[in-house]
Amino acid sequence: MGRPRKVWPEARVKELVRLREAGRTWKEIGAKLGLPHITCSRYWQEVLGRPAYRVQLEDRRPVT
Repeated sequence: MGRPRKVWPEARVKELVRLREAGRTWKEIGAKLGLPHITCSRYWQEVLGRPAYRVQLEDRRPVT
């Protein structure tokens, strides 16, 4: 039994979703949110229940 997961503020969750859907990598997302990239990836998969997929370079669009 591990320690309880910290609750993320809603604004941080929205930013995570926005960045990932914009095609950003986990390292870019982690740097933007000020968190380790693996934390962002695990939250995406385990809490949000989103599939882990690889971002293709040709699919990347600039984040505004």
